[in-house]
Amino acid sequence: MTTTKMQLDEKFDIMVSRPIANRMAKGFFKLGVSADQVSMVAAAFGISAGVAMTGPGLWPMVGGLLLIAMVVIDCADGAVARMNPPSDRPWRGRMFDGVADLGTLLSVHIGMVVALSRATVTVGGYTMGGFEAILLGVVAFISLSWKSSVLDDIKQRLKPGSVDNDIDTDKYRDQKKSPFEKFLFFLWVWYVHNSERLTGPGRPGGYDLFRQVALLGPSHHLVGLAICAMLLPVAPTIFITYVVLTAGPGNLYLWYVLARARREHAGVEA
Repeated sequence: MTTTKMQLDEKFDIMVSRPIANRMAKGFFKLGVSADQVSMVAAAFGISAGVAMTGPGLWPMVGGLLLIAMVVIDCADGAVARMNPPSDRPWRGRMFDGVADLGTLLSVHIGMVVALSRATVTVGGYTMGGFEAILLGVVAFISLSWKSSVLDDIKQRLKPGSVDNDIDTDKYRDQKKSPFEKFLFFLWVWYVHNSERLTGPGRPGGYDLFRQVALLGPSHHLVGLAICAMLLPVAPTIFITYVVLTAGPGNLYLWYVLARARREHAGVEA
């Protein structure tokens, strides 16, 4: 399969986010809004979503809608960047977007913890409290981080001209950087190498594996969280179902497809 035919997005982004975001990007570009500013707008929606999820009444439904809006807007920053002349520091925009996304992930998972701690959940005569809510939130965050890192590692190896390909060279290491840029550069190096480790031995890859792992990508997770938030007023324990499904079958599925890819790769080499 040629690179031009590859769709390096999750299904939700291909069907919903990308078409809308491309139109938004044209508007942002005409208004002179930078890609970093678009990332900040997306983060504002995402952080607001987490705050709204902790509110009473129908506020969690508002949080769900804000989170879906964040997923859509988050696809627009890259489109805006591509409309501008190439940057001599592409790692900066990549990591700035990553930090903005991290703000969303932290906010919505904290919102989930608060919502769970308020719900009265009894399992086998045992009533869950704040500690159990925090534990579920941490499990969900780690699970999503693993899947997102693995998917991104596979994606960047398929992406033509990915800045990650130059991470072990001196191409960007000797550039003069502001203190904030030094922080972003450090995060970029750490994140890329950590993603490589999380993909596991042999670093399996390829477009077929990408499509399999993309089923569990961050956009799909966030849309799932958004749906849970919108159902929260009528189903107070819905987040427990989300955590159980993503951390149980979801993680097992990712482990299985990675292990199968390693076996297939070993068979080809043999």
